[in-house]
Amino acid sequence: MNFQRPSVKEVKSLVESLERSSELSSRGKASKRVCQLFDNNRRVVSWKFQEWDYGKKNITLPCNARGLFITDDKENPQIVARGYDKFFNIDEIGLTKWDAISKGTMGPYTVTLKSNGCIIFISGLEDGTLVVCSKHSTGPRNDVDRNHAEFGRNYLLGLLHEKSVDVEQFARRLYHLNVTLVAEYCDDSFEEHILEYTGDKAGLYLHGVNLNEPKFVTWPMKDVDRFAQEYGFKQTMYFDIPNISSLKSFLDKCSYDGTYNGMEVEGFVIRTHLVETGQDFFFKFKFEEPYLMYRQWREVTKQYISSKSRILKFKKHKFITNNYLDFVIPILDKDPKLREQYMKGFGIIKLRNMFLQSYGMSGLEILNQEKIEELELKNATNNSDIVDEKTKFLIFPISVIGCGKTTTALTLTNLFPNWGHVQNDDITGKDKSMLMKQSLELLAKPDIKCVFVDRNNHQRREREQLFNWTEELKENYLPYYTNIKTIGLSFASYEDLEQVRKLTIDRVFARGDNHQSIKSSVYGEQKVLGIMNGFVKRYQPVDENREPDSLFDHIVHLNSSVPNSSFLNAKETTRKLHEKYPILVPHVPTDEQINEALIKSLEYKPTIKKVVGSGGNRNKNKKSDKSKKINPVYFSANVPNRESIIRIVKRSYEQLDPKKKSSLSKLIDEDKFQPKFHITLCHVTQSKKGTSEAKQLWSSYLNRYNPELEKLEGLPQIFTTSDKLNFKPTRLCWDGKIVSMVAQISSILDSRNQAIPELSCGNTIPHITIGILQEGVKPFYSNELCQRMFNNDPPSGSDLIELDDEDIEARICINF
Repeated sequence: MNFQRPSVKEVKSLVESLERSSELSSRGKASKRVCQLFDNNRRVVSWKFQEWDYGKKNITLPCNARGLFITDDKENPQIVARGYDKFFNIDEIGLTKWDAISKGTMGPYTVTLKSNGCIIFISGLEDGTLVVCSKHSTGPRNDVDRNHAEFGRNYLLGLLHEKSVDVEQFARRLYHLNVTLVAEYCDDSFEEHILEYTGDKAGLYLHGVNLNEPKFVTWPMKDVDRFAQEYGFKQTMYFDIPNISSLKSFLDKCSYDGTYNGMEVEGFVIRTHLVETGQDFFFKFKFEEPYLMYRQWREVTKQYISSKSRILKFKKHKFITNNYLDFVIPILDKDPKLREQYMKGFGIIKLRNMFLQSYGMSGLEILNQEKIEELELKNATNNSDIVDEKTKFLIFPISVIGCGKTTTALTLTNLFPNWGHVQNDDITGKDKSMLMKQSLELLAKPDIKCVFVDRNNHQRREREQLFNWTEELKENYLPYYTNIKTIGLSFASYEDLEQVRKLTIDRVFARGDNHQSIKSSVYGEQKVLGIMNGFVKRYQPVDENREPDSLFDHIVHLNSSVPNSSFLNAKETTRKLHEKYPILVPHVPTDEQINEALIKSLEYKPTIKKVVGSGGNRNKNKKSDKSKKINPVYFSANVPNRESIIRIVKRSYEQLDPKKKSSLSKLIDEDKFQPKFHITLCHVTQSKKGTSEAKQLWSSYLNRYNPELEKLEGLPQIFTTSDKLNFKPTRLCWDGKIVSMVAQISSILDSRNQAIPELSCGNTIPHITIGILQEGVKPFYSNELCQRMFNNDPPSGSDLIELDDEDIEARICINF
């Protein structure tokens, strides 16, 4: 093996390139962290790049190492520890597509089992100092609750003690070999991941020995294995495959089985060489399942603990994940200590295994496609036909303008207090699905049994749209086990269409301007006739023998071509629904009750004008009913108890060492605390310059609170809503300009403690501006500070401490 060290000139050149990269604003930017070594005054610099910059054709990095430590010595810098060059999954980038692998690499291919823990780098200095690093740091730290490098080092020291190995001699040997040992620290008592590592399975798994050079050079696995045996490391299983066709066949078989020799493993790292240069080259193969499912279980459990809400979003494995939640939620609710430990990363595997044991299947057995489809079908068969007090109902009308659907809807909701009504004409935003979002949000309320989704739905594509939205969105608002029955109210048959057309035109003219979208005084007679005839021409009556109409659980056929049809249709609807769903309509109302409800419905006056048929001039003639539109500047979560935040800061300040205290003293000594504390949730600038997700979030806030905005008289500075959220302070960050508190927020809740899933925080890192230390600095700078601290790119003179405090309640406010 070549033990020659890179020249000082070579390392200096690398450091100069890294320093230049650190000055870049975005692509290819390097960031550094100066670390003091354990039990030693010497310092090393940790260099890192953004994860998404690796492997990009248009970005050339000074070094592709993922983990790179260089001594803090300008005259004689040395590479102390070096990780692997970043490697990618098969098909993740161009170089790891099968065609490129076949042409660009050579056999044999060494396949190693991928360990599932945290990476640890081990090396030594000339004076016998042992250097143990996590991926990007080493030495003592007080800004994290778990120092991976420290725990890895302690385990290693115990290992060397057991083998009677002198630590300094071991470090000197690594120095003279000029290598970094690359190991995986897998120990559930320290930190749980996805696979289980307890008892004899826990330990440091040695899977690589790299030369401390700018260019990636690594030992063959047979030498790594020999070194692991010599010093008591856990050995990494490996084997050689001679050629690319055999490798592909092996991986295809593993992918089909979902296991390696019947074992659950995360995947493999495949080690080979490039044909063109002979350089070491790694790529990986990861099993998607059951690990994606396990990760999903972990994340939904954390979401539940944070939000206390069962309305959780997940895309895959819906049936089994809901079964998992059915099992774990009662356990979590009874055990606050378990909840606390889970959020710290402990008890995850134990809880998962408890569920699997109770379910009587392994993760792999659950994922057997035939079995899961059988379970899904059984679940659907058992539950979809059950109609009981937990069943909810949606009513979709099928009509044309003037059929009386809104009058009928209002009559029905007047008759039944537990029915709701959402009118499409009241929704003025661009998000068409808001009709279904508002309907499901209303349906989710405990006192609402049925919602009338008021839209014409005169074409099949519109009915299909409603069914698709219901399926896509329902679990955002209602527990997964909620059985929703959809009822179609057909207001016009094909045979009656001409008579309905004449009658509805007469009704619309008689109604005058008392309609949200058809106002005769605005459009004139010919325009109204054109709109009405267009609706009738496009009308597609119900056909129960084809989708989407075959998807209705029940259809009630009504007649809109006779006088007094709204009264008769309301009566027919209640009669038919009482026969089919007595849980929804326990008794048929009397004619007097229906008539009274009908008279009350006729008092309805639309408050929002909706423009129909104006094409490109849709906004030109629109006039607000208000002389001045009230536009919010931002939405926030305001902390009612200001002193609770100040107490946390002052208590944390008292526990700081003198150096950190001095940098934060201005906040305390000069009382630079903000007069009020809030988390900014969504700002108007995000609606104009933000991503599509940010713009959608702003629309969701406006749609949620528009009804309250319309009631406001004058222009208040701030309006407090009835919604709220809880947050947990997690970090205090500061520099010479500002002090900010990072917050981990839970779901936004309404007054009934039901989650409002369409609302969230628009900032990547939710935070509170605690105090401004330098005159002229804007509160928005908090966002930049938190981002840079999070990305391990701290500004000069900045610092942070971890917080561990109870949840704090905040109220959702609208700021003008």
